[in-house]
Amino acid sequence: MRTILGKMHLKWCHHCNLPVLDKVCNICRNEPVKVELTPPGDARPAFEKEIEFIENLIKEQFGTNKDILKGRIVLMNKLPGNEDMQEIIIDGQVVANLKYDNGWKIIPKLEGARRIVNANGYKKIVVIKEDVIPYLLDKSSSVLRPGVIYASEGIKKGDEVIVLKKINGKDEDVVAVGRAKMDYGEILKAEKGVVVKVRHAEEPKKAYKLKTSKKNLRGLFKDMVKANEDVIRRFEENSVGFMRNTAKKMNLPITVAYSGGKDSLTVLLLALKAFDREEFNVLFTDTGLEFEETLKNVDIVQKTYNIRLIKEESNEFWEKLEEYGPPGRDYRWCSEICKLKPLKRLIDKHYPNGTLTFVGLRKYESFNRAKKPRIQKNPNIPKQINAMPIHNWSAMHVWLYLFKNNAPYNKMYEKGFDRVGCYVCPAMELGEIDKVKREYPELWEKWEEFLKKWAKKVGYDEKWIEGLWRWKNPKIKNKNNKL
Repeated sequence: MRTILGKMHLKWCHHCNLPVLDKVCNICRNEPVKVELTPPGDARPAFEKEIEFIENLIKEQFGTNKDILKGRIVLMNKLPGNEDMQEIIIDGQVVANLKYDNGWKIIPKLEGARRIVNANGYKKIVVIKEDVIPYLLDKSSSVLRPGVIYASEGIKKGDEVIVLKKINGKDEDVVAVGRAKMDYGEILKAEKGVVVKVRHAEEPKKAYKLKTSKKNLRGLFKDMVKANEDVIRRFEENSVGFMRNTAKKMNLPITVAYSGGKDSLTVLLLALKAFDREEFNVLFTDTGLEFEETLKNVDIVQKTYNIRLIKEESNEFWEKLEEYGPPGRDYRWCSEICKLKPLKRLIDKHYPNGTLTFVGLRKYESFNRAKKPRIQKNPNIPKQINAMPIHNWSAMHVWLYLFKNNAPYNKMYEKGFDRVGCYVCPAMELGEIDKVKREYPELWEKWEEFLKKWAKKVGYDEKWIEGLWRWKNPKIKNKNNKL
């Protein structure tokens, strides 16, 4: 299903090899080419640690001995649905998907497969007879055993494999990509049957590679900002104008909601452009489940911009947990306890007559946010009017703005996180949970200990502890009956 939440802004300058959100590249003045992303197309830049993780995953999975992503801007585009899967974009091309399925794996597109083979990635390949190619191109269905002349020894059923017409170390040999339906041993013994269920197939051709850069990632980010200077300025002017006009219209005390995330930091920077520092306060509610980096970021931002910060804390989560049980996607009691109650206390105390709060909600994040009006009364806190100055911004607009202003963003983003909310959240996908486990084992161990006790109390099994706790009714899964 196509999830259209707004205009897809992302294009690519093939001359400078940089993402561009405008009609022309500001560096070379050439017209960029549209990037074919899966909607909603809210791509974001990857940082060094995430790029290294992906590079190592490609090497482990396919046996490459050269870097594929080095010297390039890498973007990640999260796909809609119940699985944790993201498109990997380099050179203006989607080269693969990064998917979590009981572990992380790379699902190469044809463009990515050509680059993998060109980097000597022969660990998961199937070579077919040339007379089979027309059938694949016509139906893009399956590679049958009679058409196979070679298979990599380590192939297991379910592996992602690359189909070649021959082996000569050139990327133009790639014919198809798909999933293995037999183990290597079965392929050797079989005389018939499906060896590969083909996902994509096309006539062999060279990979479309653009120039690489010797600059480090920070240098590439600076070039990316330069290529987008005009569009950044226009979006800033529009949002600043919206904030000033809204403040004048509402005639209420002005506040900015800050969470420690990239979107709220962008709104704070815009507020500093729109108003004098003394004209507004910044609100932060500590849910009691914040990452250490988030709390550090709040302090750094306060000192960097000399803002007036009003904090409110919630300390009820672990106490209420024993009473209510784990929060779920269909049972979000944690939002009421950890976010809304402390925010209501804060506003009742400091703004008894109400406040206009600028928030960092963007329509590209969800259907629910896309449908919200740009200005609305908070349905849960009547004294608060929320206004959304970056409602129409994509994640790339946000990151370009932060890079341009050298803003102190939360360092969790550099670890590959694309959200920096509570470390216990039923909205998390299994891939996000895996990141928390790897990066913050002590936090997850505390949560898992509770899950084990609760599972024992109510009679749930290991699968519930692994991920089904995210629903009050553990029978609720996605339509493919997966966690």
